[in-house]
Amino acid sequence: MITDSDVNNFVKSENPDFAKDKFGRFQVQPTDSLLKNLKCNGILANWNIRNWEKVDVTNDGLTDLVFIAYWYDYISYVFIDKGNNKFQLFRFSKNLFENCELIKPIKIGTKNYLRLFRKTQQPDFESKIPFSYKEVLITDTLVFKYNSFIELEVPVNDIVKSIEMKASGCFGNCPVFSLTLYHTGKGDFEGIAFTRTDGKSSKILSLNTFKELCDLANYINVKKLNDQYQVPWTDDQTATLTITYENGLKKTIRDYGMQGTFGLSALYLKMTDVAVTW
Repeated sequence: MITDSDVNNFVKSENPDFAKDKFGRFQVQPTDSLLKNLKCNGILANWNIRNWEKVDVTNDGLTDLVFIAYWYDYISYVFIDKGNNKFQLFRFSKNLFENCELIKPIKIGTKNYLRLFRKTQQPDFESKIPFSYKEVLITDTLVFKYNSFIELEVPVNDIVKSIEMKASGCFGNCPVFSLTLYHTGKGDFEGIAFTRTDGKSSKILSLNTFKELCDLANYINVKKLNDQYQVPWTDDQTATLTITYENGLKKTIRDYGMQGTFGLSALYLKMTDVAVTW
C-alpha cells in the first residue's frame, strides 16, 4: 500500500461493513483534509499525525496499519497483521459524540507504541448541578498486550483470590450476567439475559483463564484506578468489577459505559467472553 486509494481498498476488503453506505461513505481522507477539519487543540500538527501509517505497533515483526477514517465521523483504527493474510481490527474512538480521539505511532527504545489523545467528558462531582460533566483532555501511551491495546503501566504483583464482574442490561442485546472466577479454577455464573446459559451454575475452568485475567488486572494495577467511571450518555451497560486480594482487600469499580480505561475495557471483554460462552 502506497496511496490513499490503496488503503481505502484494503480496509474495505478486510471489513465489508466499511463498503456499505449505512453510515455514509467510508473514506480515508488525505492528511491535509484532516488538518483542516479536525482542530483537536492542534494535536494533529504537533504530533505529525498522518491519515495512515504502516508500522509494527504490536512488535511481532509484522507490519500493521494505523489510520483515521471518516465514517459518519472521524474514527481512529488499527488493522494488526496476524500472519497468514489474516488481520484484526481495533477501534480507538470510544465516544460517538467526539471526534478528537487520536493515536500516533511512537518509538520508545526499540519498541513501538501508540500515543493517545482523547477529548472526553467526565462527571463533575464538585459541581452543585446534578449530572454535570466537564471536558477533560487525556494523553497516554498504549501498548499491545493480552491481545488488546492498553495503557502502558508498571505492573504490580498482587495475589488475586477472585475476580467478579456483574454486567447490567442496556438499550439493546447486551449480555446480562454475574460471573466470579477463583484462583482455584472454579467459576460461579448466573446468566440473566442474552447469554448462552441461563440461571446459576458452577464449573472448573482452565487455570490459564484465571491467570491471564489476573495478569491483566495486575498489569493495569486495578487498585489505583478510580472507583467509578461513567460516560455522558444514556441507555448503556454498567459493569461492576470486584477483585479480592489475598490479604482480604477488595477493590470495586462501577463503570457505566464500560469505558473507564482501555485496560479495564480489555478486562471486561475477556470476562464477557467467558460469560457468553459459558
